[in-house]
Amino acid sequence: MKTFIVYSDIPAGATDTSKWLRGIRERLSQAAWKNVNFKTAYCCTPDRKIIAEFEAKDEKTLRKALDEIGIRIAALMEATKV
Repeated sequence: MKTFIVYSDIPAGATDTSKWLRGIRERLSQAAWKNVNFKTAYCCTPDRKIIAEFEAKDEKTLRKALDEIGIRIAALMEATKV
């Protein structure tokens, strides 16, 4: 599995940011994405932006999974831990 960093907007309808972020893992599970794991996220609340870490088989798989669960990607980068 590869590590990816995703930069995204918090949807306008998500009034409870923390609850919305915690729901990412559940939405991936309900959509049966077995090759995509949500690791952690950092929220910039005033700007309604998030930076999230995911593990996935590849970028294409992650993009499909996030699109299916309604997360719009502003930027996506493969990352290597140093």
